[in-house]
Amino acid sequence: MGGLNSRRHWRTGGETHRLLLLAVSVIVVFAVNVAGLLSGIFTVLPHLFYLPIVLGAYWYPRRGVPLSFGLAAGYLATTIFFAGLDMGLLIQTLARAVVFVAIGAVISLLSLRLREQEERYRGVFDNSEAGTFIVASGVDGPRIEEVNYVGASLLGSTIDDLTGKPITLFFGDPALWERLEADSDRRGAVYGFETTLRRTDGETIRALVSAGRLQGGRIVLTLIDITALKTAEETLRRTNAKLNMLGRLTHRDLAAAVSQLLAQITQGMRHFDDPAFRRYLEELEESARVVQRRVEITRDYQDLGLQPPDWQPVQEVIRRAMSCLLIPPEVSVRCWVERLEVFADPMLDRVFSNLIENAIRHGKTVSSVVITYQILDDGLAIYVEDDGVGVPPEKKERIFDYGVGIDGGLGLFLVREILAITGITIRETGTPGEGARFVIHVPPGGYRIT
Repeated sequence: MGGLNSRRHWRTGGETHRLLLLAVSVIVVFAVNVAGLLSGIFTVLPHLFYLPIVLGAYWYPRRGVPLSFGLAAGYLATTIFFAGLDMGLLIQTLARAVVFVAIGAVISLLSLRLREQEERYRGVFDNSEAGTFIVASGVDGPRIEEVNYVGASLLGSTIDDLTGKPITLFFGDPALWERLEADSDRRGAVYGFETTLRRTDGETIRALVSAGRLQGGRIVLTLIDITALKTAEETLRRTNAKLNMLGRLTHRDLAAAVSQLLAQITQGMRHFDDPAFRRYLEELEESARVVQRRVEITRDYQDLGLQPPDWQPVQEVIRRAMSCLLIPPEVSVRCWVERLEVFADPMLDRVFSNLIENAIRHGKTVSSVVITYQILDDGLAIYVEDDGVGVPPEKKERIFDYGVGIDGGLGLFLVREILAITGITIRETGTPGEGARFVIHVPPGGYRIT
């Protein structure tokens, strides 16, 4: 409130000075013109009327036209009274009076537009949700010329107390101002620079600083308090680290338990010849392998997004994926994707290993898996096709959802999540009874032919 009161006081004092100066200029101009008329000077001194007209129209734009009209009428009346009704002089006086009114109208219009822009700027400045500062550099360092309420509150002070103080008092890094000045001079503006600020009460906060160079050498600073956000980020980071550690421990223990179970089942099959019991053990083995596969997929999902995306040579990715699969000799896998690279997550090999394994395990009659690509108008399509039983129409849209499909649908769910990191999509378009056909759509800019 102190800053608002000081502004009101300044405006009130300025208003009085403006009215006094305008009144004095009007009196002086009329007095000089009367003296000139009595001395026979008719052409030069009337130009002095421009001074009160310009001042009045600029300071009081909504009253500029009536003021200039009144001055023009006063000039006309004064000239007629002291110089008589000379027709030539009267025409000159009327012409000057019209010019006076026109100048007043133009200055009023320009002043109104300037006021609107100033009010718009003032509204943005005062009501901004960010702390906003106007800082001027001088021989005694950068000092705060203006600050809004949010900026004053952010630094734990008031507008009046901050005005005129060095902005560097509140920077945790003494070299920050020089860096902001240099970057503003070089690039025109600095955005989102993270730093530490010291409030007047000694408390330290984290803030995002943006700076831009204004005319006259001044710099506008915006400060956004991100202390709570950084605290939340740090808490989330620690929580995620604990969860990742817990997940890895759980995965490791569960994988070890499943491996031990599979070993015991294999040993049991060597010692028991009863067909019914062996069928029971085979079913138990299949269930254990489903659990093992789910453990592997959840481990992969936990690692998803940990490494930044990069250009992946598709041919090499598929070769690496096939090396980790047990492909039956009766199934052939062929791919024609030489020289093709896509911008994708480093886990792209999991996409093709899951799609190939899905075809082998669930295609039933699969004998061939073919991988090709085609350049389209809206990007590129990679096709993974097989000659198995295909996917029922009612499941085409749901097979990529979590918990849907054979084995809980985890494999295809992981496929979609890996691709989505870089905006790649996947859908199934095969014909039931003729085979599955997965279409991987890569957007423009996400692929290249080397």
